[in-house]
Amino acid sequence: MSKPKRYVIRNAAGDELVCPTLSDLHALYTQGFLADDDLIRAEGTFRWIPAGSFPAFSGVRERRADPRRMTLLLAAAAALVGGAALLAVRFKG
Repeated sequence: MSKPKRYVIRNAAGDELVCPTLSDLHALYTQGFLADDDLIRAEGTFRWIPAGSFPAFSGVRERRADPRRMTLLLAAAAALVGGAALLAVRFKG
């Protein structure tokens, strides 16, 4: 059984952290703990890649790059709840 690949993260201050798995690394990026300019490399390699260019994060970057989408979703949800409340009040009385 092969050992899972670990990843080294380096922030702008030069601090380094070893992340045990790709899924942990993905979670850190998704939750905003990694900036796009933080550097990542697979343990045992020498090539650093900015987190914003890391291939495994491509879908996450698109979602984080368009905050209007979340605002639109929240507005639509609020309108739906408001409409449902008006209907409930209208049919109650």
